Amino acid sequence: MNLLAFLRFRKADLLRRLANLLPILFTVVLLIFAENSALEAYRTFQRIEASNASEAMQAGRDIGDQAKLVEMSRRKLGNRLILGFTAQDAGDIRDALQRLLATIERARPSFIMPGDAALIAQIDSIAELASGLGVAFASVGPDDTAVLNALDGDLRRLSEKFRLLQENMTEQGTRYIALQGETLSASYSAMLKLSIALVGAIVSMLALLVLNRRATWQANYRADHDVTTGVLNRRAFERWIEGIHFDPQASKAVMVFDLDNFKEVNDELGHMAGDHVLKAFVSNLVASFGQDALVVRWGGDEFVVVVSTEGFVEAGAVTLLRASFARLQSIVRFGDTDIDIRCSGGAAVWPSDSRDFHEVLQLADLALYKAKSRGKSRLQFYDADILNERHKVLALRERLRAALRDGELSLYWQPQVDVERGYIPSAEALIRWTDRESGELIPPGEFIPAAEASDLIIEIDNFVIEEAVRTAARWATIWQYPPIVAVNVSAVHFQRREFVGQVRDILRRHNVSPDQLELEITEGVILGNNIEVTRNLKGLEALGVHIALDDFGTGYSNIAYLSQLKPDRLKIDQTFIASLSGSHQMESLVSAIIGIGKAINCEVVAEGVETADQLDLVRRLGCCLVQGYHFARPMPDAEFQAWRDANYPDAAASVKHLRRLGDRLASAIGGDAGRGRDRETP
Repeated sequence: MNLLAFLRFRKADLLRRLANLLPILFTVVLLIFAENSALEAYRTFQRIEASNASEAMQAGRDIGDQAKLVEMSRRKLGNRLILGFTAQDAGDIRDALQRLLATIERARPSFIMPGDAALIAQIDSIAELASGLGVAFASVGPDDTAVLNALDGDLRRLSEKFRLLQENMTEQGTRYIALQGETLSASYSAMLKLSIALVGAIVSMLALLVLNRRATWQANYRADHDVTTGVLNRRAFERWIEGIHFDPQASKAVMVFDLDNFKEVNDELGHMAGDHVLKAFVSNLVASFGQDALVVRWGGDEFVVVVSTEGFVEAGAVTLLRASFARLQSIVRFGDTDIDIRCSGGAAVWPSDSRDFHEVLQLADLALYKAKSRGKSRLQFYDADILNERHKVLALRERLRAALRDGELSLYWQPQVDVERGYIPSAEALIRWTDRESGELIPPGEFIPAAEASDLIIEIDNFVIEEAVRTAARWATIWQYPPIVAVNVSAVHFQRREFVGQVRDILRRHNVSPDQLELEITEGVILGNNIEVTRNLKGLEALGVHIALDDFGTGYSNIAYLSQLKPDRLKIDQTFIASLSGSHQMESLVSAIIGIGKAINCEVVAEGVETADQLDLVRRLGCCLVQGYHFARPMPDAEFQAWRDANYPDAAASVKHLRRLGDRLASAIGGDAGRGRDRETP
C-alpha cells in the first residue's frame, strides 16, 4: 500500500471510529439532560417537604377557627353590655382567648417557609393582645362598664388583626399551591425528558449495533479483498479452496497471470501509475473472462483467475481461453502517458491435470514460468513436459549451488584483440563448470538460465567478479601492461542497490585499480531508465570502472539514452558477424553500429569472428577490436598466459598500448573532449 492509499485508509478508519462514538455521546448527553431535570424536580419536592406546607395551611385553618370563636365572644360582649354582662360571659371570653393562645402555640413551628416571617409577626402580635385580654377578663366585674367598653375596643382590634392574618394566610396558601404546581410541572418535565433520553438511548444503541455490524462487515471485506483492486486476496482464496466442494464433472481452468512490465511502470511513473495499471488489468480480466470468473490478486502483479470450462471439450476450452487472453493485452492512459499492458499466463485444468486444487494452482504457476522463459506475453497450458523440465531445472540448480560451494566453477579467458596494433587490450572472463564426478564440462547455456531464475545468479556474479579481480591482481605481477578483465553482469544483480559497493570492496580487497575492470551489461539492463540502474552507472563511472554494452543491436537500442550513458565499448553481437558474408544489408547494419560507436567516442568490438573473411570484413568496415575463435577459444588462466606471451608479448605491448592510448586521447579531444574518461592508463 502506498502513502496516499494509507492516508485514505487512516482517514476512513478515523471517520468510522467517530461514527461509532456519536451514538454513545448522544446517549450520554440525553442521560445527563434527563438527570438534571430529575434532580431539579427532586429538589423542588424536597423544598415542599421541608416547608411542611400542609401543616402550615392546617395550622392557619385552626387559628382561623379559634379566631371565629373569639369574634363570636366579642359580639356576645357587645350584646351583654346592653342587656347585662355576667361573670359567666367573662369566663366564656377568657376560655376562648386561652384556646386561641394554645392553638397559636401549636401552630408556630409549622411556619418555616420563606415569607412566613410576616405571618409569625402577626401571630405574635395577636397572641400578645389575646394574652392581655385574657388577664383583663379574669379580673373584670359585671359592673365595670368603662373597662368592658375598653376591652370591647381591644377585641375589635383583635378581630382586625385576625382579618389581616387571614388575608396573608390566603396569599401564603396560594404560594403553597403554586409551589406544588411547580413540583408537578418539574416532575412531568423530568419524566418527559427521561422518556426522550431512554428512547434516544435505545435508538442510539440500535444505531451503534448497525454501525458495528457494518464495521464488522467492512473489516471482513477488507481482510478478504485487495485494497487496490477490490478483488479477493490470497487469504480469502485459500479459504475458498478449503471450503468449496467441487463437482468432479464441473471442470475448471485455473490461470495465473503476471504483468510483464509492471516493475518498469512503477520505477518510471511511480506507484500511483502502478495502481492505475493494476485496476485497469483487473477490469480487463473481468471483461475477458466474464462476471462469473473468480479473480484473485495473488500478490504484487500476479493474479489468479478460476473459470468454469464445463460443457467444453478440451480443445474448445483452450481456444476460448486463448481468445480471452488475447483481449488482456491493451493500452491504458495515465496522465499524458500511454501504458502498454502486457502479461504472461500459465493455465492448468481441474480435475484433468490434478484432483488436488492446490496442485493445479502450482501446475499453472509452472506453466507461467515456462511462458515467461519463452518470451513472455503468451498463455502457456500445463503439460507433463513442463513438470519434468521444472524438476530438471531444480535439480540442476541444486547441483550448481553445490558446485559453487565445492569449487567446481572456474574462469576461462578469451582475448579481445586490437588487430590494427597487434595488442590485447582486454580479456573476457567466461565461467565454466566441470563436474568432478563425471569430469563432464557443462556448457553455460545450460546452467546459467537455471541460475538466472533465482538469486543464485547473484552468487555466481559475485564469484566471477571476485575471481576476475583476483586474476587481474595476479596478472599485474606478471605483466607490465596486463589486459583489462571483462566480466558479464546479470540484469538482476546490476539493479541491486548494493552492487557498486560490492564491486568497490572487491577491488580494494585485491588492491586492483578500477580501470583494470570492465563490466559488460546488455541493453535490457538500461531500458526503462531504472533508478537503481542509473545510480549504479553513475557510481561505477565515479569509481573508474569501464562499462561495455554486450550483444549490441539485438535488444531495443535507445540511441538517445546511449549518447547520455556513453559506454566505453559497444560489442556487436556475433549473430551479425556470422551473417556478414554475402549480405550487403548486414554489412550496412554493422557499419551503422560502428558509426554509432565513433559518434559517441567509444570503442566497438566485433564478437564471434571465426574466419579470416569475417576478420577482413569487419576491418574494412572500420572495426579493429575483435573477439572470436579465429584468434583463440576461451582458455584457463595458465593457458591464456602462455598464449599471450607467445603471440602478444608484454615487451611489445608497451609501445602499442601507448600508441592506442594516444589515438584515443586525440579522438576524445577532437570528438568529445568533455567526455574525458580514458581510464586505461595503468
